[in-house]
Amino acid sequence: MYVLTLNCGSSSIKGKLFHLPSKEAPLKPAAKISVLNIGAKGDRVHVVVKWLDDEGRDDVDERMGDGGEVEHRDIFPVILKHITSSGIKEDAIKYVTHRIVHGGMNKKGLRVTKEDTRELEQMDALSSFAPLHNHHAVLCVRACLDAVPKSTQLLYFDTLFHQTLPPEVYTYALPPTKADLAIPLRKYGFHGLSYASIVHQLAQHTHTTPDKLNLVVAHLGSGASACCIRAGKSIDTSMGLTPLEGLVGGTRTGNIDPTAIMHHTPEYARDAGLSGMHVSRGEWVMNRESGLSALAGTPNFGTITAKAFGEVGEGGATDAAEKKRMRLAYDIFLDRVMVFISQYLAKLLVQVPLTEVQLVFSGGIGENAAKLRRDVIERLHWLGASVGEANEKRGGGAVRKVSGAESRLTAWVVETDEEGWCAQMARDDMGI
Repeated sequence: MYVLTLNCGSSSIKGKLFHLPSKEAPLKPAAKISVLNIGAKGDRVHVVVKWLDDEGRDDVDERMGDGGEVEHRDIFPVILKHITSSGIKEDAIKYVTHRIVHGGMNKKGLRVTKEDTRELEQMDALSSFAPLHNHHAVLCVRACLDAVPKSTQLLYFDTLFHQTLPPEVYTYALPPTKADLAIPLRKYGFHGLSYASIVHQLAQHTHTTPDKLNLVVAHLGSGASACCIRAGKSIDTSMGLTPLEGLVGGTRTGNIDPTAIMHHTPEYARDAGLSGMHVSRGEWVMNRESGLSALAGTPNFGTITAKAFGEVGEGGATDAAEKKRMRLAYDIFLDRVMVFISQYLAKLLVQVPLTEVQLVFSGGIGENAAKLRRDVIERLHWLGASVGEANEKRGGGAVRKVSGAESRLTAWVVETDEEGWCAQMARDDMGI
């Protein structure tokens, strides 16, 4: 039996295939899947299937046609072709999990079969709150139902982990609306599958249970957020009604004065003209044309750091002006991260002692940007935090300590595994 996990982004699909030889056996990663440049006009779609088992299967590294002519729904048959051509039968894929960004008020995952697709209509109704993610994910689910009709599709939401937010955190200071909305206007929070994975992994690594963990987690990547976790449950998080609220991202503004976009983009309420999605021009600018990309001309944090702190020329900034621009982008990102980390540490420390609080870095930036981690930890010296030698080293496992031996605040890097967590949820929910 196999469980396939899929994660649809705005221009990508990533996933893993897990093998479950028996009910008693652990889930075993069999393949890692990546498809890039979907919908990207002028770029060729890049399909990679890397086999992780020892069955001698051939990896796939394929360039397809122009991304501008390919939709998410076109990709799953390609993925399935590469899986089945390796000798795995289509009927062996019993479950397909889908990471859905916005689940609204749902407190558990949803099950969809070829015979019952009612839940998909609900997910599409939420697309206006995560227009760059939900709609593509729903199209992918429909493609799976057509391609593997005997499999069960399981929908897991990034909002699930944050259903424990208290009213004083999730309530917005807005008057009641007369509009007929799919969900209440409130904070929902995102990256929840990542946070759940981190709690699970850290509990295992430290030989404890999730309810014993009090964490401030910084999930830092092209999409960045922070979460305050008390006794294993979310009590605050930086993202809100949509993923736009909170930290600066690769292309997202994060927190700004809401009226700024009205002055920046006078036609902010007009439709952005995207196929199959209703996205206003203002939403598009704040979600896709802002953030680090607007500040530095690139969303790549590694490039920003290298040019901000390297020598001018020889791979660094081209001139002093570019170096200054990159440094400002780095400093803004660091400042916003410190705001949320400090706020959440304060929230935890009025409830539990410092010895029971831990800091976690995750996501592509959190896992790889040693300088950023060092700058964050050093700015927490007022708590007695210090950086360890392990912070400067790559590798060391999926969970590794980066604080110093004498640090009063323990800091970790945890490599998030949303696909693995979705597969585990499928196993728990379906009793497999």
